[in-house]
Amino acid sequence: MKIGLLGQGYEVTSKNSVGNQLIKFFSDKGFHTFTGITAFASQAGVNGLSKHLTSSKKHLKNITIITGVDQKGTSQEALLALLNLKIKAYIFYQPSFTIFHPKIYLFEGDNRSELIIGSSNLTSQGLFTNVEASLLISIDNNIESDKKIVKQLKDYYNGLFDFTDPNLKKLSKKIITDLVKAKIVPTEAERKASNDKAEKTERTETENIISKIFPKRAIAKIPTEFRSAKNSTIKKTASDANVVTVSSKKDRLVWESGKLSERDLNIPKGSTTNPTGSMLFKKGKTKDIDQRHYFRDVVFSSLKWKRDTKPETSHLERAVAIFFIIIDGKAAGRYKLTLTHNPLTNTRSYQQNNSMTSISWGEAKKVIAQDNLIGKNATLYKTQKTR
Repeated sequence: MKIGLLGQGYEVTSKNSVGNQLIKFFSDKGFHTFTGITAFASQAGVNGLSKHLTSSKKHLKNITIITGVDQKGTSQEALLALLNLKIKAYIFYQPSFTIFHPKIYLFEGDNRSELIIGSSNLTSQGLFTNVEASLLISIDNNIESDKKIVKQLKDYYNGLFDFTDPNLKKLSKKIITDLVKAKIVPTEAERKASNDKAEKTERTETENIISKIFPKRAIAKIPTEFRSAKNSTIKKTASDANVVTVSSKKDRLVWESGKLSERDLNIPKGSTTNPTGSMLFKKGKTKDIDQRHYFRDVVFSSLKWKRDTKPETSHLERAVAIFFIIIDGKAAGRYKLTLTHNPLTNTRSYQQNNSMTSISWGEAKKVIAQDNLIGKNATLYKTQKTR
């Protein structure tokens, strides 16, 4: 057995960060099982690991991640990203003043295992930039005394490892929705809003006081894939339901609409119906999605979302993406279009399970507002970026 220190954040390079170790171990074909147990998880942390974790599925036969949701430390977007990994994902929660706080990452193989125990949560900062301390325990599975530490771990947390603990629940869209409704899990927007409550003058005064006591320090860098603010390129096709145009095998179908209406296409015919210039992303033909969250938190989660600057609409989030529109198999052009999402959960629309995300057609109106598209279907593709 070898035991080493994984220190990070105290100095700038932090080569031995927990995040770097996880990336290294996920690519190691000598392991067949991974179990991650964390107090908190962030959208950036989960999305950052997703590429490495997905590649590891070729040799890892069992992948389990358990996260806590105490103290609003895990967001709705993080749980949705975790669910999207299609692994064994669980939430542990106990309604009391005590919290779920372990950080354990275990890779098991036939001949060796690697165990990381320390203070790093499954967040981008926790894995790379926070000042954290963890121990890396390298285990020789051919030595009985080495294997005892893993046995002790599994014996103590037996209800987590065999999934029998009553406070451990398998992650699902319903549980996520219930936890958000119960105010246990916040949305990223709600977390941001709570952090921005302090007045600017108060923050400036606080910073002036602190700067006289504690100097600023250089911090380690977070790898690009662990930064949540990344642009996505989206492809959209307005065509017959049985006609799908995909220009690249790397494109992934993420949504198909129902029959497009006059309102959707910005060509209302009724005398009392006004053009809105936008279309709601409704469930359409895409089954098993929560249309209130799916588009903002899954399809368009990596865009740079910002709160609206107008006081009367400051609760709305907006983002911009590039859309390549194809109509009946013919390219209609590329357009930079604005998306709008209402994150409020106390509105009638939200309570009635209506869509909360829309797209503004902008300059694309000239190709969308066509009578011959009424009754047809739109399909939405997301381009898979390569490195």
